[in-house]
Amino acid sequence: MAAEESYKLKADVAIRDTLLRFECQPILFVGSGIAMRYFGAPTWHNLLRAMFEKTPEGIEGYEYNRQKYGDDPVAIGTALADTVFEWAWRDGRNKFPSEMFTNGAGKDTFLKYMVCQHLTNLLSEAGPLESPLQEEVSALAEIKPHAVITTNYDQFLEKVLDGYEPITGQTIIRYNTNSFGEIFHIHGDVSDPSSLVLTDKDYEEWRDKKKYVSAKLLTYFAEHPVFILGYGLGDDNVKAILRDIGELVADETGLIDNVFQVIWHQDPIATQPPEQAVFDVDGQEFRTQAIHTNDLLWVFKALKSQSALTSINPKLVRALAARTMRLIRHDIPSGSVAVDYDVLERVAADGDELPKLLGITAVENANQSHPFTLSQVAKRVGLPNWQAVNKIINEIKDSKGIDLRSTDNRYHCKIKTGTKDTSITRKWSHEAVSLFEKYDKVGDVDLNL
Repeated sequence: MAAEESYKLKADVAIRDTLLRFECQPILFVGSGIAMRYFGAPTWHNLLRAMFEKTPEGIEGYEYNRQKYGDDPVAIGTALADTVFEWAWRDGRNKFPSEMFTNGAGKDTFLKYMVCQHLTNLLSEAGPLESPLQEEVSALAEIKPHAVITTNYDQFLEKVLDGYEPITGQTIIRYNTNSFGEIFHIHGDVSDPSSLVLTDKDYEEWRDKKKYVSAKLLTYFAEHPVFILGYGLGDDNVKAILRDIGELVADETGLIDNVFQVIWHQDPIATQPPEQAVFDVDGQEFRTQAIHTNDLLWVFKALKSQSALTSINPKLVRALAARTMRLIRHDIPSGSVAVDYDVLERVAADGDELPKLLGITAVENANQSHPFTLSQVAKRVGLPNWQAVNKIINEIKDSKGIDLRSTDNRYHCKIKTGTKDTSITRKWSHEAVSLFEKYDKVGDVDLNL
């Protein structure tokens, strides 16, 4: 248990420090493990099995094709698409909408329609989650990610992330990724059966356009921390995207340092696991940061927005971003709006001017600017306890004549916790952590209060 708690603390620090370093919301790359955990979505093979059971071939058809194609789900799905097509045009006609029997519909549309109906029914019939799963889902919603990328067909994430807009299929390539609050279904979703990537033909087309999708998502991977959830280590879907991204943003060792893969374990973490996940694609090795856990709650809490975004409306932010981009790219250059350049220059020069212009009030929150207790500072600096940090504070006071605890400043603040004068908590900032780290190493610091 001690090893597990020690690992959680270290990983929690790594997650929060990365979020603070990038100063933006994370991108979540979400796989089927999340849907399986929270509403009982099937594995790929179980989904194919369930579809075979709806046809006259039944379970025997699934087992036959599984053996014939060596457990290859894409090949099995392709064979199943042919089976469903033949059945639909004979005895199964009443199972499908009449418009599907026209020249414009592909023959695999029947299977995709069945898959969409099946997943939609599973999600709508899922009962309420009990603790701790409900706590995890609530914590997932509170992350407020910049965007979500997923290969899942279902719309579970739309239910959790209120106001986020699903973007599917070819729309992804044309979409403006400077926006906020989207869920990119890169393999299609249940709202449009034809968008699903399921058969050999679909995957061939996906491989052709994957480079364009990767290029579109490159800004996300280069400018945001990315957390991969619900995928197995070495999942082909993840590897295919990360190879394209890694070729552009990985360092000389192959490390993509802002990407974290969350690796699921059934049992508690008994030893210190590897800090990086290594995967090989066509003989080229790439690595990401790794988070090992058998409990997603603490991971989601670490990812939670560091800002007060609890009441944010993603639709409003998305509309604001879209209008701003149109103003910059079209309206101002074309001369279709009158421009007050004095105002624009103030906005460009002063970080406080744009929020004022948009009617946004900046909120000062000491718990955000000074998030650490002295014990937490000690752990980050690598000292045994808070007394060791207190000793440094006293030494700085003696040598510099400045008591960091005497005022609210960039390193320290006092937060009122009750009605009595003595009811206070002292909190410390990231700058304080850096200050004490430097003092611990060299025995001296420059103060700038």
